[in-house]
Amino acid sequence: MIQPDTIIGGRYRVTKPLGGGGMKLVYLAEDLRLAARPCALAEMVDTFNNPEMQNQAVAAFQREADMLAQLSNEHIPRIFDRFSDANRHYLVMEYVDGRTLEQALAQNGGKLDEGRVIDIALQILDTLEYLHNLQPPVIYRDLKPSNVMLTAAGQVKLIDFGIARFFQPHHNATMIGTQGYAPPEQYRGRAEVRSDLYALGATMHHALTGRDPASEAPFSFPPTRSLCPGVDPALADLVDQSLAYDVVHRMADATEFKHRLFDIKARLAAGNGRDRPPTRIPAGKPQLQLPLGASAPGARVPGSQEPTVLIGGEAECAVCHRAIPADSRFCSFCGGDLTASLAVSPRGTSPDAATVMLSNPAPAAEPGASARAMEAYREWRDRPDSAHTMRYIALLAIGLFIAAYGATMLLTHLQQPQPIPPAMRMPAYPLPPAIPPSGSSYDAQRSQQFRQALDASGLSSVKFRIQGNTVTLWGTVPDEFARMKVQTMAFMLPGIFYLEDHLTVSGSPFAGP
Repeated sequence: MIQPDTIIGGRYRVTKPLGGGGMKLVYLAEDLRLAARPCALAEMVDTFNNPEMQNQAVAAFQREADMLAQLSNEHIPRIFDRFSDANRHYLVMEYVDGRTLEQALAQNGGKLDEGRVIDIALQILDTLEYLHNLQPPVIYRDLKPSNVMLTAAGQVKLIDFGIARFFQPHHNATMIGTQGYAPPEQYRGRAEVRSDLYALGATMHHALTGRDPASEAPFSFPPTRSLCPGVDPALADLVDQSLAYDVVHRMADATEFKHRLFDIKARLAAGNGRDRPPTRIPAGKPQLQLPLGASAPGARVPGSQEPTVLIGGEAECAVCHRAIPADSRFCSFCGGDLTASLAVSPRGTSPDAATVMLSNPAPAAEPGASARAMEAYREWRDRPDSAHTMRYIALLAIGLFIAAYGATMLLTHLQQPQPIPPAMRMPAYPLPPAIPPSGSSYDAQRSQQFRQALDASGLSSVKFRIQGNTVTLWGTVPDEFARMKVQTMAFMLPGIFYLEDHLTVSGSPFAGP
């Protein structure tokens, strides 16, 4: 930890620590070159032993810092400077004087009134709309109450864009987010713009109901009005839709979310009451139904102040046998309770670590897996996307059948005898019905037949000798096509299996074997 009054980079004097832990610590500092202007100084320490890996991480950190410095939005703190000193890397940002939404919730009994929640959410949606419309879009990925700053003037600022992840030595990390706020697809490394809408819905659900999702099973949000009956029905349904397990059941983008929230705010401000029918969620299951209740003995349930988690590896669900993040307590596909079958063992962490790297344990057998597997199958079968999967499997089977039929027909066609072009046909001389044993008389008969065929084709300069099952050729032919014609005619003789070709194309004839 940097001590107060320490000068970093010859320019920034540290005043006091602001927060963080593990790989990143943030300090309040003064910029000595700009009239002691206050700023936030983030220090990140890497532990790379490989210089090449460290250089790659530093280059990625610099690119990300440069990208963040180009962002221009009133709800995003500005980036002033970046620099490195050995294995320590610094990012200088605008200092936001205020408190986090997490602190505001703690100071207000765990929840806020719906008007305040709407105002905060609208400012966050302004920010998400800006980020998502950039080219390429920027996905925030870690929206939660502790990353939402509230100034004294009521302005919202989103902090911590996860830039410290570049100095995580484990490169198999597949997800950055916080359990309870991160959507299912983010656990599988498929974050998109609607993933941020899920995290916003989780944050609004927390602020309206007082239920901290980080302390509960993931993806297990009860309907908002079941926990807080006084919430406006349209607002509750909007939050519940944003928390749909399947991405396609959420609103399309931040703009749609914002417009619907504006309509709710305007109606409430106009005093139109709360009896207007809310917008219904599309057909399908908006939430994966997870087994709720007491956790297994000794199971560790993360709290709302838990640090950002990097998922480092996957394990196989003992119920549905799909690949899931190694730290999961519940399967993100079938909802099975995995506390008895997955043993999570953090590695490389300290008690105050801000980033936790979870190992990839081997799955163990779970009692009663057969019955729960059937339940998981029915759960999957009833999900809206299962119909798409079944149609895909049916189309794949039809395609494979058509391909196999076509291949069979092609092979049958190739195996049928093909007609010989007229130019290569031999004259219709009578042939013996069967190939008699090799002998001088039979060789003479075939020689006479072959001679007549060559002369009829204008190839009188070709010489040959037939002995048993072998034809030896010499002499001259005008071109390669004529050579191929002679070879074909030779193999059409009965009993010929071998050919010795000494033909010369438009040259001196071979003197003979």
